[in-house]
Amino acid sequence: MKRLAVRAACEDDLAAGLPLLDWEINRNPWIVRVPEMLRFAVQNPEGEHRACVAHRDGELVGLGAYGIIAGTVRTGMIYAILVAPRSRRAGIGSRILFHVADELAAANARMIFAEVPGDPYVVRYRAMLISYGFMEESRIDDFYRDGVPQIVSHVDLP
Repeated sequence: MKRLAVRAACEDDLAAGLPLLDWEINRNPWIVRVPEMLRFAVQNPEGEHRACVAHRDGELVGLGAYGIIAGTVRTGMIYAILVAPRSRRAGIGSRILFHVADELAAANARMIFAEVPGDPYVVRYRAMLISYGFMEESRIDDFYRDGVPQIVSHVDLP
């Protein structure tokens, strides 16, 4: 793999991150709120929403949106992990996931939740979460639309 760095998102990342999100939303409507979360994370890095980006050889190739859930005690949430199409299946999503988990652990989170649609488009994302140790907690049938459940998973942090 070429040189990959994962770090907190900053203002300079919006120029590449937002077009990547716009492209993906056309295929994956489940991430429609992520551009807003990315902007909030950049404006207030210590706020409820946080974001990280993956750069390979100076190019933004992925991002993650996550945070501490407001009103909870030390509970993190992953909202999305996205990798640019031509960079997929190279372990970048996993590197972003490890970064997110490390950041949430550093913020004293004791567990991380992920709410994912049971849609075939995101099956690789779900598989990545499972490989990290996320366990399905519940499934709400027809949550997003007929035939598309919401799958709530979590992993405990050490």
